[in-house]
Amino acid sequence: MFARILFPTDFSSYADSVLACLPDLMSAGLREVVLFSVIRKSDVPMPETVNRDSLEYWRWSLEEKLNIAKMALEGKGLRVLTRIEYGSPAEQIVNVAEDERVELIVLGAQGATVAQELLIGSTAYEVIRRATVPVLLEKFEVIRELGHVKCHRNCEHAFERVLHPTDFSDHADSAFQVVKHLKAAGTREVIVLHVQDERVMKHRTTEQLAEFDRRDTERMAALCKSLSMFGLESCFLLRHGIPFKEADAGRQYV
Repeated sequence: MFARILFPTDFSSYADSVLACLPDLMSAGLREVVLFSVIRKSDVPMPETVNRDSLEYWRWSLEEKLNIAKMALEGKGLRVLTRIEYGSPAEQIVNVAEDERVELIVLGAQGATVAQELLIGSTAYEVIRRATVPVLLEKFEVIRELGHVKCHRNCEHAFERVLHPTDFSDHADSAFQVVKHLKAAGTREVIVLHVQDERVMKHRTTEQLAEFDRRDTERMAALCKSLSMFGLESCFLLRHGIPFKEADAGRQYV
């Protein structure tokens, strides 16, 4: 299903932990990885003029690190190619994903330092917002001890139980088209979640709320019926509250 993926890395401990998870995606059809790193403008400003030597040094350093990561993944049976670009990380990630025709972008959410966490967090947000292919954001429990970063790996069987929050929009339906085909990735069960926004619903009458509940329940039941046709077990949850908060709380079911 995800035969070709893009993995951007900054070579932080966090990124290395995500890298170690990539072979787990072979159960989802992974065969080839595009390892990618970005030389940011803040690292080497104006490379076409005074900093050409500095740019070449950064490129050589990144190539060495990418080649080490490449050998590690090839040892797991994956095909790997590497790329280095210069510019805005989010913009370059989206461009390279389209250029390489990947089926999935895998991102880490943090970096080695607080500054990197802010940068990578904003980069991840921009990539999720702008990418035209699915984005998998790997998250870990991060512990810092005596200046060292440790990441607890928990990515095995990542697709076994999937939470699908939906507002029944066209965008949600596009995501659902991906969810329907996740059995090949090892998915056993899908939880379909819809949250009625209490900020909107508080002005509705009791009769209107009951009608919304009935209609939304029917919609979710139809989605679950569709999932069963693809060999997936499913159930649905109807909640009232703030959508993003309820969706986050819904993680307890997966």
